Order: sequence, then structure tokens, then C-alpha cells
Amino acid sequence: MNNNTLKRLSAVMIAIVIINLIASAIFIVTLPERVPVHFNASLICDRIGSRWTGMIAPAIMAIVFPLCLLGESKGGNSDKNRKPLTIIVSLIAVMCVGVSWFILLIMHSGAELGERIPANFDVLVPMMLGLMFAVTGNYMPTVRQNKTLGIKLPWTLKNERCWDKTHRFGGRIMVIVGILMIAAAFVFLICEIRSTVPFVLLTLTAPTIAIVLPTIYAYCHRND
Repeated sequence: MNNNTLKRLSAVMIAIVIINLIASAIFIVTLPERVPVHFNASLICDRIGSRWTGMIAPAIMAIVFPLCLLGESKGGNSDKNRKPLTIIVSLIAVMCVGVSWFILLIMHSGAELGERIPANFDVLVPMMLGLMFAVTGNYMPTVRQNKTLGIKLPWTLKNERCWDKTHRFGGRIMVIVGILMIAAAFVFLICEIRSTVPFVLLTLTAPTIAIVLPTIYAYCHRND
């Protein structure tokens, strides 16, 4: 992608988060005044609240996303990092839009206190997270040393060789974790697994692995 293409992509994504903000407000108006707003670890509704709670995520995205795109322009290797930064931040924005509508649809489900999250809604989270990890991991090896994007550890920031090796390793781990999360979510869906334990383990353990393993790897190669 050339710079003009990246600028157009940025403009399109900014338009998407703004449109999402407006669409979310329109959808929220159609909801009852009081809706389910929180589910516990067992995916059971434990709090009913205002429907306008659903505006928090879209509003944050509309503010933070443009700032993230502008943040790298003042950092080191800004030209080299423009492509991966734009693509990764755009992907995260798309995932966040999906999550915000996931929340709105749960609010629309009509679940009452003590009721479990509607069937098949729970598998959407690991599917979206898995996709984000898989695509982001594909671009991690292309990220050059900077203080905005990437695996920013004391050892990677001080040692460019450690940075490059860690991002190649971390990218592979993220792709593997992402694919496994998507596959596991499909297994849960097809086999109609409704137990909370495997769902929570998948959602928490997989991202933890994608963070911990590259951190250990970076420490081991800090003096390369």
C-alpha cells in the first residue's frame, strides 16, 4: 500500500467509527429504558442498568481511534510503521465495532437478572478475538522499533535486534493462538458446549499465552 491508499483507509475507518456512533445511538433509542448491562463469569446477567451504557464503547472508539492513527506520526520509524500501524489499528477498530454491537444485541436480548447470556452469543467473543490475533500477528514482523506500536519491553526498546526477533516470534505465536481460538469457538458452537469453564479458559488463557511467551522470548534474547 502507498501513502495515499493508507490515508484513504484511515479516512474510511474514521468514517466507520463515526457512523457506528450515530447508528448505535439510533439503535439504543429503540431499547427499553432498563436493559441487561453486565454478566458474571458464568455468563449470567447480574445487573440491569440504563440503555445508554451502550454508548460508552462507540464514544470511546470515536475519540481514541483517530488519535491512535496520528500517534505514530511523531515517533521513530514513522514512515516504515505507517502501513502496519494503519492496518492493525483499523482491524482493532473493526473488532471494537463488532464488540460494541455484540453488547447492544445482548442489551436487546431482554435477559433478566439471573438469566444466562442468549445461546451462541458467547462464542462470538473468542471468534472476534481470534481473528484479531491472527491478522495482527501476520503484520507484527513488519513493525520497526518504536514506542507506540508493538511489543514494547525494556529489552526490545533498547536492542533493535531483540525487537526484530521478538516480533517475528510473537507474530507467529499470535497467528497460532488466533487460529486455535477460532477453531475452538466453532467446536463450542457445533458441539453446543454450554459450560462456562471452557469458554472462560479459552477467552483468558489464549491471549495470556500470546503475551507471556513473547515476553519470555524477549528476555532470553535481550543481549543478542
